[in-house]
Amino acid sequence: MEAAEVKVSKKKERTLVTFSGEMTIANVGELRERLLLAFAAGKPVELALAGLTAIDVTGLQLLCSCHRTSLAKGIPCTITGRNEVLADIAAVAGLPRLKGCVQDVEGTCIWRIDTDKVTV
Repeated sequence: MEAAEVKVSKKKERTLVTFSGEMTIANVGELRERLLLAFAAGKPVELALAGLTAIDVTGLQLLCSCHRTSLAKGIPCTITGRNEVLADIAAVAGLPRLKGCVQDVEGTCIWRIDTDKVTV
């Protein structure tokens, strides 16, 4: 098992949270606390996930929780550096969708698939 590393960098215009290693049940509690601190700054949060080497359902739930926190606090949250590990596990879990959850009135769901067949 590879340990997770989370680096939180407070930039002028945003808070950058860079993940590397695993986002799994073994460390999701610690990662959650770090993410809550990132939102506490009140600036847009960018989650850089290119360094993820493994993710499980608890990691996927944590990403959904980030999105819900973003909506509740009115703080934009974006994900950059999506990688094959994340994409594959999300697909197996059935997360890619045409529209977000009920709370996603702004169309910012991280699992949303934008296609020309979808009209919102």
